[in-house]
Amino acid sequence: MTATRGQHLIGKVLANCVLERLLGYGGSSAVFLGQMRFSEQKVAVKVFLPRANMDAKMQRDFYRRFLREAEAASKLDHPNIMPILAYGEEDGLPYIIMPYMAGGTLSEYISRHGALSLQEAQWYLEQIASALDYAHTHGCIHCDVKPANILLDSEGNIALSDFGIARVMQPGSLTAQTMSKGPESLMGTPDYISPEQAMGRALDGRSDVYSLGITLFYLLAKRLPFKADSTIALALLHVHEPPPSLALIRADITPALDQVIQKALAKEPDKRFQTAGELSTAFAKASAASEKMATVSLRHTPVLPGNPGHVGSSSQPALIAHNPLIRVRPTRSAKMVRTVSVAVLLILLLAGASFLVMRLTTQTSKVRPLISTTKVNEAITATSNTSNVDYLTYCNDWPVSRTFFYDSQQRYHILNNSSQYVALALCQTHYFDNFSLTVSMQQIHAPVGEADFYGVIFRSTADQSHYYLFEIDPTAGGQYVFLRYDGDSKTLWKRLAGGPAPSLSAMPGQSNVVTIQAKGNTFSFYINNQPVGKPVTDTSKSPLLSGRVGLYVEDQGAEIAFSHLYIKAAL
Repeated sequence: MTATRGQHLIGKVLANCVLERLLGYGGSSAVFLGQMRFSEQKVAVKVFLPRANMDAKMQRDFYRRFLREAEAASKLDHPNIMPILAYGEEDGLPYIIMPYMAGGTLSEYISRHGALSLQEAQWYLEQIASALDYAHTHGCIHCDVKPANILLDSEGNIALSDFGIARVMQPGSLTAQTMSKGPESLMGTPDYISPEQAMGRALDGRSDVYSLGITLFYLLAKRLPFKADSTIALALLHVHEPPPSLALIRADITPALDQVIQKALAKEPDKRFQTAGELSTAFAKASAASEKMATVSLRHTPVLPGNPGHVGSSSQPALIAHNPLIRVRPTRSAKMVRTVSVAVLLILLLAGASFLVMRLTTQTSKVRPLISTTKVNEAITATSNTSNVDYLTYCNDWPVSRTFFYDSQQRYHILNNSSQYVALALCQTHYFDNFSLTVSMQQIHAPVGEADFYGVIFRSTADQSHYYLFEIDPTAGGQYVFLRYDGDSKTLWKRLAGGPAPSLSAMPGQSNVVTIQAKGNTFSFYINNQPVGKPVTDTSKSPLLSGRVGLYVEDQGAEIAFSHLYIKAAL
């Protein structure tokens, strides 16, 4: 096979679709970007090419089986299964036409960004499991579950592809729906095949559960559990060798999570999870139990001088690539925060010794990973004076989607569409301790009839379980509040300061420049170059002394444009 395999088909017309560009190829197929002749729709066209070792009879048998199974797969209708728009055979070439997924494959995403966080892996696992369970109950075993067959749209939603070569099961219960592989059948990808698939035994949906377990291992480790120099040797490892412990590869894998992976990769189908949904549920439960642990993974570990894999002079800072990450936290009552100082005053006047109690919910949320193809910029050390660097121009550090996006002026917009959660984005590749930070914030859209709090978080832990938040509200004459968030405490939020902010501009379209000075456990704040309140000291036993910086939008319907984010070391 050469790098030009399938190139001769560019420009060919299949089913009123012009093959424009080769997207990729495998041992027996090539995938092209196609243009429909009578519409503007872009599609992906998979063309099965005869391999050199196939004689005429093998080719005919393969074509007949492919078309029969493609017809069965085309009847699958699930949001996480790649729909088949058309299929057929033309000039001896079987083909499948599918929607074009701009996000590429999950394999490509891992290659660009590294191993996934537990929350990201859970997000993908839920979708894949849902697709597989649906297929299994409708009589199809995928037989080739792997990251290269999982396609992404621009928002991190997946579509499981390549059902055109799935095995069609006989009616009956899930565990009884089996089909023996004939000697001519093509085996799935050796890296991901189940033991029974490797041995040519009867298959059912639990074979896909095993392959999904291998896929999950890869998503979390960016490596496969088994490696060998030949297909036969690799198959024997799947059949006989126990998989390594994932807990030995990354530090945030608890024993419970490791047990989930080990059960998914059990050699005997009866000892595995019986459905993909069972695997997903078990992983979500074990992941939730470990959520309070700091997220430390392979992709979060810098390559230090002297360690294997280090490239370049030891005087250069390590370049650490992170996935863009968005978290959402339960929203505080904006009205309650906005009126907190006024309410306290009124209560003291009217009731003397009353207390204002703020109840905060502790709902959890799904982390929806986002696709970003921007290259990582040069790393910047947190100790250097970087006042001339706009951190918002380092686009790879910030998530991008329809609600987190850049405009033509390189302003970074955050639009909060949620009625229950706040929107929060972290600058992923830098930590800061003592600093002076300035950022411009412009209100693009405000919630109807509500306060509008937005601002900056800083000294955040990697898992966002602890951070400081300084936010402003231009309504009601201008307010500010400074809080500390501790996700492992009963109170969650601790109010450190707050009150009127007369220098805050409420004019439509007017930007407000916020300056934060952090030195040790003491903080000073300025709005439009005017001091806000007095310096604040966190007198708790464990003040937050370093961490990440992020941007925060609280209320549903609010859209804020952030720009000119400059951070320099405190003098």
